[in-house]
Amino acid sequence: MIRECMHIIGEGIASPEAVDDVVKYSLGRRWSLVGPVASADLGGLDIFEKLTTYLYQDLANGTGEDPLLKQKVDANELGLKTGRGFFDWEGDAGKQIVADRDKALLELLKKDQEQ
Repeated sequence: MIRECMHIIGEGIASPEAVDDVVKYSLGRRWSLVGPVASADLGGLDIFEKLTTYLYQDLANGTGEDPLLKQKVDANELGLKTGRGFFDWEGDAGKQIVADRDKALLELLKKDQEQ
């Protein structure tokens, strides 16, 4: 999923915000709370960039690391951990999103157990 998102953003087809909106409003529970690009920012773009060095070759015809992720990592724009990635995480914005996401996921898990 992140490969396709990076391609769409890198080609100028859609902005990071637009990609996240499409995924949040069309996929399952987890991504309806936080999209894949923000999720990568929150998890750390350096982690996702490392995954691309071996995983992409199994998922697509292209091999090697993702150039858009590499550009962000080289600029030390690692997401939440550095305050900037594809989104601006300065201040408490990222912490609040993580808290809201975790709370919503826990509520959904509790509902699942009640059924």
